[in-house]
Amino acid sequence: MIDITSKTYDIGGDAELTLEEQLELFFGKNFKSTTKKSPKPNDNLGQVFTPQILAKFMVSLIKDNITPTTTILDPCIGPNTFFKSLPLELSNCYLKGVEIDNKLINETIKEFFAKPKRELSIGSFFDIELADKFDLIIQNPPYVRQELLADGVNSKSNIKSSINAKFSSIPLKSNLYIYFLLKSILHLKVDGIMVAVIYDSWLYSSFGIFLKESLIKLGHLSEIYHFKKSAFENVEVGATVIKFVKTKNNRKHTSYYSLTDLSDLKNYNGIECQPIHVSPKELLNHSFNNESVIDFKSSFFTSIKNLVSQPIQRGTSAIINNYFVFNKNIYPELKPIIKDVSRIKSYKIDKETAYVLAINGSISNDTKEYLDKVKNQILDTHPTKYKAIKIGITTNSNNWYKVKLKAPTNFIFNYYLRNNIDFIYNPNKHLASDNFYSVNINKHPLAYLAILNSSFTRLKILNNSRSQGNGLRKIQLYEFKEIPIINIERLTKQSIVKLKELANSLMTSDRYTTKKNEIIKRIDAILLMEYNKHNNTSINLEVIENELLEYIN
Repeated sequence: MIDITSKTYDIGGDAELTLEEQLELFFGKNFKSTTKKSPKPNDNLGQVFTPQILAKFMVSLIKDNITPTTTILDPCIGPNTFFKSLPLELSNCYLKGVEIDNKLINETIKEFFAKPKRELSIGSFFDIELADKFDLIIQNPPYVRQELLADGVNSKSNIKSSINAKFSSIPLKSNLYIYFLLKSILHLKVDGIMVAVIYDSWLYSSFGIFLKESLIKLGHLSEIYHFKKSAFENVEVGATVIKFVKTKNNRKHTSYYSLTDLSDLKNYNGIECQPIHVSPKELLNHSFNNESVIDFKSSFFTSIKNLVSQPIQRGTSAIINNYFVFNKNIYPELKPIIKDVSRIKSYKIDKETAYVLAINGSISNDTKEYLDKVKNQILDTHPTKYKAIKIGITTNSNNWYKVKLKAPTNFIFNYYLRNNIDFIYNPNKHLASDNFYSVNINKHPLAYLAILNSSFTRLKILNNSRSQGNGLRKIQLYEFKEIPIINIERLTKQSIVKLKELANSLMTSDRYTTKKNEIIKRIDAILLMEYNKHNNTSINLEVIENELLEYIN
């Protein structure tokens, strides 16, 4: 990946190019789509259409810049929501719409673009020549995660340059909307403006750092409107509306507005909340999470990564769950593993929930016979399934089934969250599957069982997690490692003793009943007393409980 913070960029030769020049090469003649086929029914187009109220709000961000000579682009018009939202007195300008999905182009849309000063292009936005420049761009780009960009019209073969094997300006984990945004900027005239609604993953993800750096380098990110719950109807995932100006004066601050959902736009007459002003330098590391009454930056806390005796990581992955995870111990090479979190009823693991076929040495005849059968079944599956495994079978047929076991730990944490945000004690150190983060704390593990399951820890985990829709949330590993945990060194000996006693009670309590809540409340009371003493505050439990209610149903 190139370093866009420097003034020049190495693309494998002697030329020194700016970021914009590199992107022009990336999206230029070598970027052409490799197929002209129409989308198939199973193509992932990432279409989530813009609600009318949101479209009107986004139009309001550019309406003062529209004159009869203004040129406006929408690179993915969908049902043409943005252009239809333009006030009649502003629609007498040049409008160009692009849409890859021909099925969306109905008679109404055709009639709209049949009028003077309007143009409709049916096909891929990535086939639009970079010489086509615009004053304004407004869009809701498709949302397709990088692992789903393998096939169809949005495959990486259709959105990837091959100009130089050493050149890779866009991180491989980038969502499709990143490509749309960066190419759109190349279509802006100097001082042109782009307004886009995108999911808020860029505020927190690794590829989001690249996008922030790119926006800073290419112009001025003037405004961010963060709808933390959702900006789409019936889609409970955080989203942002961004306003970008292609200017050389990129040292200005970004105005960040924290909102909840579309209800904040009802009867819209200007955003009521006051923005936070973030400098370009601060933008790269700014935390866009909700602020808490708890000062998690206090020395009362330390990052969870500072407490562990071995690196925090995901658990052991089976090669393919359907073939390598078993409910019964029927082969000698099977190893006990913790797989299904719903089968762990208490806060302590006493026995495994499944078995994983993990071979690192000799193989019994029964297992060899099973592997030969499985190998053929895998090879016979649909060509798009298990590609990496199939390559392993054909290139390394003697070792394709080997599993890399991850070191077991005395705590595990399921990183997909609903109402139960629980650290589970694993004193016998059973293997854990890859749907858990593995945490090993040697010092005062019982006291830490209480601390890790306190409302302090749960609140910060929820605060750093992202909605996946339907009440499900997820916390990424890189964010999990930074979660602030109460440092036991800041507690009195008496409090540590009490926490260990409560941890013993917690281990025998059902994670799915209300009994555990009383134990956690007593843990919270001890920790809050110590917190208030350390920070010279007088926060009560009700405040923390109310913060938790923002996340928990």
